[in-house]
Amino acid sequence: MEKLLSLIRESGAKITNPRRLVLEKLTETDKPLTLNEIYEECEIIDFASVYRSVKLFNELGFVEEINFADKKVRYELASKLHHHHVICSECGEIKELPICLLSEIEKITNYKITKHSFEFMGLCPKCKN
Repeated sequence: MEKLLSLIRESGAKITNPRRLVLEKLTETDKPLTLNEIYEECEIIDFASVYRSVKLFNELGFVEEINFADKKVRYELASKLHHHHVICSECGEIKELPICLLSEIEKITNYKITKHSFEFMGLCPKCKN
Protein backbone atom coordinates (compact mmCIF):
# COMPACT_ATOMS: atom_id res chain seq x y z
CA MET A 1 0.00 0.00 0.00
CA GLU A 2 2.94 2.35 0.60
CA LYS A 3 3.83 2.22 -3.10
CA LEU A 4 0.31 3.35 -3.98
CA LEU A 5 0.43 6.14 -1.39
CA SER A 6 3.70 7.29 -2.97
CA LEU A 7 2.01 7.40 -6.39
CA ILE A 8 -0.68 9.64 -4.95
CA ARG A 9 1.92 11.98 -3.42
CA GLU A 10 3.95 12.05 -6.65
CA SER A 11 0.83 13.10 -8.57
CA GLY A 12 0.57 16.18 -6.37
CA ALA A 13 -2.55 14.96 -4.60
CA LYS A 14 -2.80 14.80 -0.83
CA ILE A 15 -3.12 11.65 1.23
CA THR A 16 -6.42 12.33 2.98
CA ASN A 17 -8.09 10.01 5.46
CA PRO A 18 -10.90 9.19 3.00
CA ARG A 19 -8.38 8.33 0.25
CA ARG A 20 -6.40 6.16 2.64
CA LEU A 21 -9.54 4.35 3.78
CA VAL A 22 -10.80 3.71 0.23
CA LEU A 23 -7.36 2.46 -0.77
CA GLU A 24 -7.28 0.11 2.26
CA LYS A 25 -10.66 -1.37 1.27
CA LEU A 26 -9.54 -1.91 -2.33
CA THR A 27 -6.29 -3.48 -1.13
CA GLU A 28 -8.03 -5.82 1.32
CA THR A 29 -10.57 -7.26 -1.12
CA ASP A 30 -10.06 -10.05 -3.63
CA LYS A 31 -12.92 -9.04 -5.91
CA PRO A 32 -14.00 -5.93 -7.79
CA LEU A 33 -16.32 -3.65 -5.78
CA THR A 34 -19.02 -1.19 -6.82
CA LEU A 35 -18.86 2.36 -5.48
CA ASN A 36 -21.77 1.47 -3.17
CA GLU A 37 -19.91 -1.55 -1.82
CA ILE A 38 -16.82 0.56 -1.14
CA TYR A 39 -19.02 3.20 0.51
CA GLU A 40 -20.67 0.58 2.74
CA GLU A 41 -17.22 -0.68 3.80
CA CYS A 42 -16.05 2.89 4.56
CA GLU A 43 -18.72 3.80 7.10
CA ILE A 44 -17.12 7.03 8.27
CA ILE A 45 -16.81 8.84 4.92
CA ASP A 46 -19.44 10.15 2.53
CA PHE A 47 -20.24 8.76 -0.91
CA ALA A 48 -18.79 11.80 -2.70
CA SER A 49 -15.39 11.18 -1.07
CA VAL A 50 -15.50 7.54 -2.16
CA TYR A 51 -16.37 8.60 -5.71
CA ARG A 52 -13.63 11.25 -5.91
CA SER A 53 -11.02 8.90 -4.41
CA VAL A 54 -11.81 6.07 -6.84
CA LYS A 55 -11.87 8.52 -9.76
CA LEU A 56 -8.41 9.83 -8.79
CA PHE A 57 -7.01 6.31 -8.36
CA ASN A 58 -8.40 5.36 -11.78
CA GLU A 59 -6.85 8.46 -13.39
CA LEU A 60 -3.51 7.61 -11.76
CA GLY A 61 -3.75 4.14 -13.29
CA PHE A 62 -3.68 1.88 -10.25
CA VAL A 63 -7.42 1.19 -10.07
CA GLU A 64 -9.25 -0.38 -13.00
CA GLU A 65 -12.89 -0.05 -13.91
CA ILE A 66 -14.56 -3.41 -14.53
CA ASN A 67 -17.86 -3.62 -16.43
CA PHE A 68 -19.89 -6.80 -16.18
CA ALA A 69 -23.10 -7.69 -18.02
CA ASP A 70 -25.14 -6.78 -14.93
CA LYS A 71 -24.38 -3.11 -15.76
CA LYS A 72 -22.76 -2.47 -12.37
CA VAL A 73 -19.43 -0.72 -12.69
CA ARG A 74 -16.89 -2.19 -10.30
CA TYR A 75 -13.35 -1.23 -9.36
CA GLU A 76 -10.27 -3.20 -8.40
CA LEU A 77 -6.58 -2.54 -8.00
CA ALA A 78 -4.79 -2.80 -11.32
CA SER A 79 -2.91 -6.05 -11.46
CA LYS A 80 0.33 -6.74 -13.27
CA LEU A 81 -1.19 -10.09 -14.28
CA HIS A 82 -4.11 -9.78 -16.65
CA HIS A 83 -7.11 -11.80 -15.52
CA HIS A 84 -10.85 -12.32 -15.91
CA HIS A 85 -13.73 -13.16 -13.60
CA VAL A 86 -16.47 -15.73 -13.12
CA ILE A 87 -19.70 -14.49 -11.57
CA CYS A 88 -22.45 -16.51 -9.89
CA SER A 89 -25.70 -15.66 -11.64
CA GLU A 90 -27.63 -16.59 -8.49
CA CYS A 91 -25.87 -14.87 -5.55
CA GLY A 92 -23.44 -12.53 -7.38
CA GLU A 93 -20.25 -14.03 -5.93
CA ILE A 94 -17.22 -13.06 -8.02
CA LYS A 95 -14.04 -15.11 -8.39
CA GLU A 96 -10.87 -14.04 -10.15
CA LEU A 97 -9.57 -16.26 -12.94
CA PRO A 98 -5.78 -15.88 -13.18
CA ILE A 99 -5.75 -16.90 -16.85
CA CYS A 100 -6.38 -15.31 -20.21
CA LEU A 101 -6.83 -16.89 -23.63
CA LEU A 102 -5.68 -13.81 -25.55
CA SER A 103 -2.48 -15.30 -26.96
CA GLU A 104 -4.33 -18.42 -28.12
CA ILE A 105 -6.98 -16.32 -29.86
CA GLU A 106 -4.29 -14.22 -31.55
CA LYS A 107 -2.62 -17.43 -32.81
CA ILE A 108 -5.89 -18.82 -34.17
CA THR A 109 -7.06 -15.59 -35.84
CA ASN A 110 -3.74 -13.92 -36.66
CA TYR A 111 -5.22 -10.72 -35.21
CA LYS A 112 -3.35 -8.35 -32.93
CA ILE A 113 -5.96 -7.92 -30.21
CA THR A 114 -5.90 -4.39 -28.76
CA LYS A 115 -8.77 -4.67 -26.28
CA HIS A 116 -10.92 -7.47 -24.95
CA SER A 117 -13.24 -8.54 -22.19
CA PHE A 118 -14.32 -12.00 -21.05
CA GLU A 119 -16.96 -12.65 -18.45
CA PHE A 120 -18.07 -16.08 -17.35
CA MET A 121 -21.44 -16.61 -15.67
CA GLY A 122 -22.48 -19.72 -13.79
CA LEU A 123 -23.52 -21.10 -10.43
CA CYS A 124 -21.06 -21.03 -7.55
CA PRO A 125 -20.60 -24.22 -5.49
CA LYS A 126 -23.11 -23.04 -2.85
CA CYS A 127 -25.84 -22.13 -5.37
CA LYS A 128 -25.51 -25.20 -7.57
CA ASN A 129 -26.41 -27.48 -4.63
